[in-house]
Amino acid sequence: MNMRKKRHRAQASTPQSFRMVMLCAFFAVGIVAGHVVQYALMGDSSEELSSYLQGYAAVLTQEAEGMPSALRVLSVYLRDPLLLFLLGYCTFGAAAIPMVCIFHGFTLSFAVSCFSFLSNGKGPLLALAAFGLRGVAALPCMLIIAQYSFEKALDGPGGGSRPPRLLRRRVLVCFAVLLLCALLEITVIPKLLLLLITP
Repeated sequence: MNMRKKRHRAQASTPQSFRMVMLCAFFAVGIVAGHVVQYALMGDSSEELSSYLQGYAAVLTQEAEGMPSALRVLSVYLRDPLLLFLLGYCTFGAAAIPMVCIFHGFTLSFAVSCFSFLSNGKGPLLALAAFGLRGVAALPCMLIIAQYSFEKALDGPGGGSRPPRLLRRRVLVCFAVLLLCALLEITVIPKLLLLLITP
């Protein structure tokens, strides 16, 4: 009996693992596309970005006015995860979720590449400070939420089966982590960027 249960769990986890790998592949496609497009459009963008960062540093030095808008930061961290979560309950979610994964990978990669190619030598450090938290914490959370929603969408809005309980708990933890990341983005990241931008 126990062997039968273990075999059933192993068979059930196989398609879930394959779907996670597939979603990671969609993210990877977006990441590669974002880097390629940024490289093709590079031109004088590094000078423009340097000017923008200097203006950003001037704003950050104005104490309260330099604090990022809480609503804006929350929208950055929660927009795509919430969209993915809601798509899991839509009839077209199975087709739309991979597109959202590609779009998120593209925008993140494009932004990181813009910072990395700065001509002042601090590009990689600025990219790490500005987007490291999103890459280390937010991106894995996005993948877990995407997997949950993809499972839900493939089963159909009125499907009888539900994603595993462990996966549902992971989704709740992911949203808590995203809120914590947003808090750090408001309080810590601006100060770190200010240290790197100012001479």
